[in-house]
Amino acid sequence: MKILPMIFILAFSFAELKVGDDAPTFFAKTLDNKSFFLSDSLERNQRPIVLSFFATWCGPCRIEMPVLDTLSQSYNDIDFYLINVSGLEGKKKEDPVEVKALLEKLGVTLPVLMDKYGNAAQKYDALILPRLVVIDSSKIVYAHTGYEEGDDKKLIEILNGLRPENK
Repeated sequence: MKILPMIFILAFSFAELKVGDDAPTFFAKTLDNKSFFLSDSLERNQRPIVLSFFATWCGPCRIEMPVLDTLSQSYNDIDFYLINVSGLEGKKKEDPVEVKALLEKLGVTLPVLMDKYGNAAQKYDALILPRLVVIDSSKIVYAHTGYEEGDDKKLIEILNGLRPENK
């Protein structure tokens, strides 16, 4: 009987998203109810992408989001998306009106994707928030969970390395 729990532990350890993995694709709706397919964005734009998973109730998310908004202005050759996590087991459903109010309060203008059923969050191991993932050439190049002052320095280093002149 001890073998079965070990199989589950091994399965979950192999399922973790790692740097170098292919970026899992997903579908979500934008705050203004338009369809977003990550696969389309990866194919069409061929630009690096920063995904930040957040929820309105997440304190560290509220600190990270304005930092990302500011960085997006300096890195206009990189696409930034905030992904509102909703529908995860035990978490309340996020209301788009509440999300818009938070963005307005924080002065954040980044595009927001609504992960209504938590599918993208599960694919990107965003069960602890915030979860930041950087994608380049359809591969994961950076992933980080949580946010503390100074975390932006590592992100800036990663983003600088994605600039065409630094590749």
